[in-house]
Amino acid sequence: MVPTIVIPVMTLGDCVLLPQQLLPLRIFEPRYRKMLQDALAGNRLFAVSQLDEESLAPDNAEPPCPFTCVGRIVGHVELPDGTSHLVLEGLRRARVIKVQRRTPYPRLEIAPVVDEELPPAAVTMREVARILALSERIVAGLGAEAQPLLERLRGLTNQPGALADAAAGHLVEATVVRRTLLECLSPERRLHAVAEELARLDARRVLDEHGDRTAEPGMN
Repeated sequence: MVPTIVIPVMTLGDCVLLPQQLLPLRIFEPRYRKMLQDALAGNRLFAVSQLDEESLAPDNAEPPCPFTCVGRIVGHVELPDGTSHLVLEGLRRARVIKVQRRTPYPRLEIAPVVDEELPPAAVTMREVARILALSERIVAGLGAEAQPLLERLRGLTNQPGALADAAAGHLVEATVVRRTLLECLSPERRLHAVAEELARLDARRVLDEHGDRTAEPGMN
């Protein structure tokens, strides 16, 4: 039987945290301020789950989706009014077993999951190269601001599954795509799915730029 753990959780409407992602959060609700206080005094860990709107019910106001992501607080600033800004780094996927308790803040019983084995490197090398090249093109307009992300991605070249997560976590906005990736335990399938999504985003970027170049002078 897979061992489970109990961990605090923030359940948010359209927010899907992925491993390797750096997620900025503002903490203002009293229950989450208490959760943050306890996390900072302990292991600095809590999970972020997307709200499962299909399971909403009068007696189940904040049902989490079947998969969550455990994150670690890597940056924190408390403001004079008691609210906080923080950065949470996604660490690993987990399957939600049940909501363990809801007060003073929600907690989940979760079971960490393990990725499937990767095929030989030669099989994944092409998708790794595609993700790196597409990422560079997509963020090229940001100039020096893009360098930390690109360096982070390049540093994950030998961890294809983590590379796919990092690229998706920072470049893919569509919630349905992100949720599918969170629930995918095959690094090979994640690599392909992320490469295809980045190719779509890059194509849209090119079309947008082409439209800008062909616009009449003075027209917005």
